[in-house]
Amino acid sequence: MYLFKKMAKIFLIIPLILLFSALLASCSHTHPISGEPSPEPSQIASSTETSDITYVFPDLPVPVELEKVKSKTMVIKTTDFRGGILTFKGRVTVSSLVDFFTKTLPMHSWELVGRVDAERSFLAFSKEDNSYCLIQIYAPIALKTRVQIWISEPVH
Repeated sequence: MYLFKKMAKIFLIIPLILLFSALLASCSHTHPISGEPSPEPSQIASSTETSDITYVFPDLPVPVELEKVKSKTMVIKTTDFRGGILTFKGRVTVSSLVDFFTKTLPMHSWELVGRVDAERSFLAFSKEDNSYCLIQIYAPIALKTRVQIWISEPVH
């Protein structure tokens, strides 16, 4: 029952995330309050890198084989909130990316709370501090894998 409630909460958030992404896609890349250009993820994220992992957010590892698609990536940071839509592409199999995220995100205190394996794989994660992360992984063309990550975290 607990897992069902967690999954229901995550799947209620999905329509909000989709609405949020549509709103962001229709807006220019400016800060919603100041009107200044939005910062790149690298400006608000840790620049820590290892040979296999890059960190776009301090607790969100991404394999270095994935290249950020700047035109489809937006990060928003306010005094109370940090989040956004991150888009990546690369020559990596969907199954290896699903394995990567399901194994590495729990090492950063993310709990896998939902998973859909279909033509598009979805992984839903949450943290006790009300952080949420939804990852969509798909390959429209063989070995041209796309990854979209919707993330929201409170700033402490």
